[in-house]
Amino acid sequence: MMLQPYCVSIQWLIAVLLFSGTALPMPDSFSFEGAGIARADDDDDDDGGRFGASGGFDARPARPGARPPRARPAVKPPSARKIQPARATSPVRKPRPVVQQPSRKKPTFEPRDVLAIDADEALLDRVKSLGFTVGETVSLSALELRVTRLRTPAKMSPPQALDVLQRQIPNGNFTLNHIYRVDADPCRDGRCYGSALIGWERSERCGQGIRIGMTDTAADRNHAALNGRKIMVRTFAEDGRASAATHGTAVAALLVGAPGSDFPGLLPGAELHAADTFIGVGSQLRTNALLLGQGLNWLLEQRVSVVNVSLTGSDNRLLHEILKRLSQRKITVVAAAGNGGPAAPPAFPAAYPETIAVTAVDSLLRPYRMANRGDYVTVAAPGVRIWTPGPKGGQYRDGTSFAAPYVTAVVAQLRGRWTDSNLAELVKQLQSNARDLGATGKDPVFGWGLVRTSMHCE
Repeated sequence: MMLQPYCVSIQWLIAVLLFSGTALPMPDSFSFEGAGIARADDDDDDDGGRFGASGGFDARPARPGARPPRARPAVKPPSARKIQPARATSPVRKPRPVVQQPSRKKPTFEPRDVLAIDADEALLDRVKSLGFTVGETVSLSALELRVTRLRTPAKMSPPQALDVLQRQIPNGNFTLNHIYRVDADPCRDGRCYGSALIGWERSERCGQGIRIGMTDTAADRNHAALNGRKIMVRTFAEDGRASAATHGTAVAALLVGAPGSDFPGLLPGAELHAADTFIGVGSQLRTNALLLGQGLNWLLEQRVSVVNVSLTGSDNRLLHEILKRLSQRKITVVAAAGNGGPAAPPAFPAAYPETIAVTAVDSLLRPYRMANRGDYVTVAAPGVRIWTPGPKGGQYRDGTSFAAPYVTAVVAQLRGRWTDSNLAELVKQLQSNARDLGATGKDPVFGWGLVRTSMHCE
């Protein structure tokens, strides 16, 4: 009985302290029954008292009959806050539109190489004075171009070396020796459908009297799909070794594959000139601007009317100049638009105005999910689940690499009928025959639409 006044005093003391807002030290497991007090964590749904910014408990007396106050977490700096996953009841957000961003991949080029275009001896002497080693000069006689390889000074990257040359010799014409790679992805199931989709009627006579070219990897003339076809292959590697033939054989088969094989081509009667401009093996398989220039120069010498280029890379001054000269000579270049994805930057050489850029669609006319997009895209063609020769027989392939040959075949037909047509006239013909897809008119996904042909082999 003697303890009661003492307990009452303690209770009054606590009440006074609570009313004044004084913080009381409490163990983690402490709970004040009836006042809804509990230690808060990082979950916003916890109920209970409030904690101050310092982490101390901020307890205030509740009014009679009032709900217990809601606990709120202590304020934390932004770097220390947890990001809570979205709740199932959160409203669904609309996907953001795809915005074209610069590629995170740096342009690739041959190490220690810079190319000088049409450099005379006096200019090359100035190059030597800057610490460069002057290498071989390659003559592209049909294109009336000379290209000299320059070896960069030690510890100077090719872009740095190019910058030095352009600043110190402003009247020179220099460029990097950019690397280009094939645009193909494996595809596992489905069957061929491309010819029917573009309205092509296969015939053994298709392509007779037409010369077409391609610059790619090597094409295996001994493959059953190409056996007996009129194919000339030339390798441009310095050591004379042919590159891996998988990609080039697939493209060649789409163009001129034997009618009786498992891979009948679009133009089996045509004469195909295949420039093997690639070097390296496996993941190192590549070509470069100078090798491409040598291959395209040779194709010009062979008097082809159209060239299939199923590869992509960086913008390059030498390559652009070559394409300008081919266009002036009415050699049509059909190029794969690229497999960088919808937000990828333009791929070259397809993005040059002197080419016909081809994107890929599937059998339902949906855009290939990895195809580049942009104003440079001219037309679309089948490029998903395309049946092609492979190392172990046949395989399905995806990519703008395999869409380009369909357009090459259509253009070759047009050139066979109108031999003097220039690029603008050919594009107009493609536009008038195309099946419009997507937005009305030309758009960055499909260009003018699906390539179609109303011509038949006689």
